[in-house]
Amino acid sequence: MSQLTLQRDRQRVDYGYEPDGRNLHPTIEREKWDGRITIKPFSLWVLVVCGLAFFLAGFFSGRNGTHFTATSVDRGNPPPSQSTLRTVQTGATSANDPRSTAANASAPAVVHVAIKNMKFDPATVEVKSGDTVEWKNEDITPHTATAIPSMNSGPIASDQSWRHTFTEPGDFPYACTFHPEMKGTVIVK
Repeated sequence: MSQLTLQRDRQRVDYGYEPDGRNLHPTIEREKWDGRITIKPFSLWVLVVCGLAFFLAGFFSGRNGTHFTATSVDRGNPPPSQSTLRTVQTGATSANDPRSTAANASAPAVVHVAIKNMKFDPATVEVKSGDTVEWKNEDITPHTATAIPSMNSGPIASDQSWRHTFTEPGDFPYACTFHPEMKGTVIVK
């Protein structure tokens, strides 16, 4: 028994053990932790404000021309130079228009198709072989003009455009791959 008492006393001395245990971990005894995890309102507001700031930065950078996608011009089929293109307005034109001369009639034309309100406007365009069709996205969401295998615009971001030059005659129905209900047709004579 004396051996057991001696060993216990040695442990008490070696480790600074007090018989009642009060000084073993004084910081733990002073703090009473109730087990609940609390989130302070300040940190939640900081999270909300930062999230809103990131959302707005992304939204406005997307709307104002900062794009992280591929270029909006088809690399495999670049449009002719601007000096040789004539612009064709879709709609009624005057037969006596002085701008429509015989020299301009043989130059390639650019026909514009607007993408707005989830539709191609006009849905059907008629062009000559060698003319270019330009799709301009006036919606807030990206769209495509895709006719497999003849053309694929890839995503056309908001306020951006894409051009394709048609060199072979025929009918080319196309659609938006993101919104299959959006359909149009290019008729090449």
